[in-house]
Amino acid sequence: MNLEILTAFAAFAFVSAATPGPNNLLLLGSGLRVGLWRTMPFVVGINFGFSVLLVSVGYGLGQLFERFPAAQLSLKVVGTGYFLYLAATLLRSGKTERKAHHRDLGFWSGAVFQVVNPKAWLMCITAVSLFLPDGWSAVTIAAMVATFVLLGLPANIAWAGVGQSLRALVSDERHMRVFNSVMAVLLVLSIVPVWIS
Repeated sequence: MNLEILTAFAAFAFVSAATPGPNNLLLLGSGLRVGLWRTMPFVVGINFGFSVLLVSVGYGLGQLFERFPAAQLSLKVVGTGYFLYLAATLLRSGKTERKAHHRDLGFWSGAVFQVVNPKAWLMCITAVSLFLPDGWSAVTIAAMVATFVLLGLPANIAWAGVGQSLRALVSDERHMRVFNSVMAVLLVLSIVPVWIS
């Protein structure tokens, strides 16, 4: 990958990772509910899961869905169900303080979530189709993964940090419920393009 293509890819990676989407909405909400530090395992899980997905798509997993539309439809259904479950969880969430029964979004939640995250699939398929050169090697795909992580990790941390900074503004249960309701609606809306594309 020459410098010109790498620069274009880096810009694509940063914009894709930093703009609103399911990952960043969940990071914002988690930062608000439990703070940045307790959200970090979820941040790391997102980047790990995305890296595995990018490598898998690079090695041909994306073509599987092109050949077998039923597999793609199944992924959409499962993904939609999981997004609705997350939205319902947000609607049930209340205060920001730590609760003994509260389950943080941990490492494996972030990693596995990438499988049903339509934006993650779109990012990976676009990255491979536009930027992976002919005759690429494992080093090339590793460089793409490293670029996504180096640019995506700070963006993800920033979203969780913004969530934490909002804790003072959403300090009572009523405001928190309003915030969670808005986040739940945005999360559901983020999967609509998957069904109309």
